[in-house]
Amino acid sequence: MTDRTLAELLREPEDAVEDLEPYHPVAVLRRLERSRRFHRDPRLGRVYHPGAVSLRENVATDSLHVVVDGDRIAAHVDRVSPLNLGASGGARYALGRVALHNVAGAAGDIARALRGRQGDHRCELDCEWVPDLTDGRRTPLLDPQESPWGVHVEARVGGSLDEGRLRDALRQITGEDRLSVVDGSGDAALGEAREALAGEAVALDCGPPLLARLVRHPGGDTVTLNVNHAAADGPGALGVLRSLARAYAGDADVAPHDFLATLDLPVVPVPSRRHGISRRYQATMDRVRDALARPVRLMPDHASDRSGHGFHLVTLGPDDPGNLAAVSDPDLDNDVLVTALHLAVAAWNAEHRHPEGRIAALLPVDLRFQPWPDSVVGNLSVTARVSTTPAQRTSASDALAAVSSQTVRNIRTRTGTALIHALERNDLLPLWARQSVVVLQPLTANHLLDSAVLSYLGRLEPIGFGDAGDAVEMWISTPARMPSGLAVGGAMLGGRLHLAFRYPYRLFAPEAARRFAQCFLAQLRLVVAASGGA
Repeated sequence: MTDRTLAELLREPEDAVEDLEPYHPVAVLRRLERSRRFHRDPRLGRVYHPGAVSLRENVATDSLHVVVDGDRIAAHVDRVSPLNLGASGGARYALGRVALHNVAGAAGDIARALRGRQGDHRCELDCEWVPDLTDGRRTPLLDPQESPWGVHVEARVGGSLDEGRLRDALRQITGEDRLSVVDGSGDAALGEAREALAGEAVALDCGPPLLARLVRHPGGDTVTLNVNHAAADGPGALGVLRSLARAYAGDADVAPHDFLATLDLPVVPVPSRRHGISRRYQATMDRVRDALARPVRLMPDHASDRSGHGFHLVTLGPDDPGNLAAVSDPDLDNDVLVTALHLAVAAWNAEHRHPEGRIAALLPVDLRFQPWPDSVVGNLSVTARVSTTPAQRTSASDALAAVSSQTVRNIRTRTGTALIHALERNDLLPLWARQSVVVLQPLTANHLLDSAVLSYLGRLEPIGFGDAGDAVEMWISTPARMPSGLAVGGAMLGGRLHLAFRYPYRLFAPEAARRFAQCFLAQLRLVVAASGGA
């Protein structure tokens, strides 16, 4: 069976193919067909996808379209379906709808061509079913070993953590003990342990999708998690850490986390027409801007061919003028950090004699209901781009105003959520297809050329580990592959701002990362002051 492609297997009668595992792609796609919610393209439809198997969701708009070509599975959302849906549930091609479908598709293709597909949040995924050389099975290519796609979250307590209790707590919330212990002697050993853990690819199909590490340290023990980003975003990974702390403290009411469960998202897939002409005009201007001025790259400094990522951690106390506690409105915290990142990239590139240009940062938009706790685990964020031009960066206040206007719009329109919405209508898709849509986007031909990535968890409540005390430090970082490279993660805990600069060695050497962090902090202090802070 492994010698035949997925498309060939789909064309075979069901009884002609040996039993498949429930989450094998062919088994999943056949369940979609049997659900009568999907229509397989007949000979006419295959004109558009020669040699491929095409499944279209039986809805008139925002229709999920899955194409299997050889061993490659691609999916996207069609704004207009070419199918005319009958009252009895049947579907057939209709000339008028085919025309509308092609016009809508052509318009999108032209816009993407103008943009060079740079940072276009078209709702699509693309992955390949490849042989697993260990046992001959085929698994979806989501997480190349050279650049694991994991969320790093880390907490340090003032005292020591009991290894046995921590293992029991981990089993309580995940069902398995996936803890390793490092007897470190200082910051260097802690850094090595952090980098080693973050460099491990966490599997989705064998146990809970996380790894944990306890590092002994003279200044207080540290527990670090590496959670596969397909199973949890930053808030979700924080929720796992909080549950681990509560279980360690003896809270018997901590519910175990089901990473394979997918919650119904309160997502509006596309902006409604009532948003009016002004928003459409703004969207058009954004496209023109992107076509004329692609984002600049963050210039490398002492880069090497060394694989893996390094981390540079910074803590700002309450009296530091760059601490977000000085920002009068907590809702501005994220905008302040994004603005500082833009100005830091501009200053860094100017220092390296790189021409000025438009700078773009990628940041997550959380889809959780506001009342939901961060213990709602899942990859429930989508990425949105925020950019500035040189004219908008003439001062910290101007740059902050430009960033704030874009983040408000991104939150309102829920950029890039249509595919997630379409997948959520179908409870037959497995974890790799339902919860990793956003993770898959950078692995496709839609290479992201954003200047950097930023994730901010907000002003956090204390994280208590019982008799080991509250966490005194808390770090978060999300993955960033080249060419974006740099990922900045932030969180406020106990009145202190914790910033993690996560970088590939192909971008920075450790000393270069330290200097970039200093550049960022200098800009952050200017932006905090411009926001009305001290």
